[in-house]
Amino acid sequence: MSRKRFLAALVVVPTALALATIAAAHSAWPAPAPFGKYLVYTAASVYDPSVPPAEGDLADWFHRDVMGRSDAEIGAERAAADAYFAATFPGLYTPGSLEAFGLDPRVGYTAYFISGENVPPEGWVVRDGGFRADLSDGTFVVYGDYNIKAMGPGRSGREAEPIIIHYESVDPIHSHPDGSGYFRCRLSSSSFNDFGGGLAQGMFADQTLPDGRVVSNIRNILTFPGPGFAAGSF
Repeated sequence: MSRKRFLAALVVVPTALALATIAAAHSAWPAPAPFGKYLVYTAASVYDPSVPPAEGDLADWFHRDVMGRSDAEIGAERAAADAYFAATFPGLYTPGSLEAFGLDPRVGYTAYFISGENVPPEGWVVRDGGFRADLSDGTFVVYGDYNIKAMGPGRSGREAEPIIIHYESVDPIHSHPDGSGYFRCRLSSSSFNDFGGGLAQGMFADQTLPDGRVVSNIRNILTFPGPGFAAGSF
């Protein structure tokens, strides 16, 4: 090796090591102040709703296959949702009128950023479902769980323990004539992923193409604690 190439190698190797060190140090970014945990979900996909999903009944798929609930556990979740809707939206919610749901995976709901986690560029799939109810004023409310399909380190392809976050509507969700809307949900995390209480604020604005296909569009930011400060409530 010539002296010139040798000197160039001496420069390149430390630089490469420095870049690798920086990348490793920032492989799991911390939450931005003043939050303890910060997550960003996005859905951006195109699918044909006239074609049935591969999962079959989406509500059954979510509660049984994703969450692993038995008939008794599904019944308990239904009762808890019914009680929550009745207590939070009196006069608007008719007790017992809720229905189970599961978000179609073809929507492409994905967690692209989770503070403290090494989420790859393709993100981690978010399975979403629970119970919803239409209110008498034309709005609707939801009560359910985000089940994030977390993966093991690197490109192992192994699933890690899922990140489960419970949500419930703080106020009614309005759907505008163009299909867009805004939602705000109170959050609580599972015992395995204990982030405490939080808040989800997001929007949806799906569009239907001339051929009937749907372009999904959801943006959702989750913060723990909710407003970002220990004081105050929502």
